[in-house]
Amino acid sequence: MGAGSEVDAYCTKCRMDLAHRVVALVGDVIKRVECLTCSGQHNYRAPKAAVAPARIRAAAAPGRAPSAPRVTTTAKRAAAESAEAERRRLWERAIAGRAPNEFRAYRMTESYGEGELVHHGKFGDGVVSEVVDGGKVEILFAEGPRRLAHGLPAA
Repeated sequence: MGAGSEVDAYCTKCRMDLAHRVVALVGDVIKRVECLTCSGQHNYRAPKAAVAPARIRAAAAPGRAPSAPRVTTTAKRAAAESAEAERRRLWERAIAGRAPNEFRAYRMTESYGEGELVHHGKFGDGVVSEVVDGGKVEILFAEGPRRLAHGLPAA
């Protein structure tokens, strides 16, 4: 096996075991690989499928204390989806029943206050949730909060 050969490895970007191309070796040890699916390069990690049986054997070894329960990827994903749904509800409540003419076109040269309605060319309709400092505001858009500049002098 040498540089350019293909191996199975855990892709840190795709988060799964996939085919990779060996990019760098130190002696006979694989150090860096390139994912053939996403083309991302990262340090070599053995496939998770190959690692799992070793963990099971180690956990079942006598005299070893059981490990603390881990938060699963599914639980993390559910928490993220819940937070996303709550953020979306806040945005919907803030703009509900508002007429399109109530939204000011976003411009960096204008100043905004908390609760003002803004229409941004890329992010759409939003509401100012926080004035961070004299030069920045956080605006809650449908796709998430964005920190944007405001009150800048006209060029």
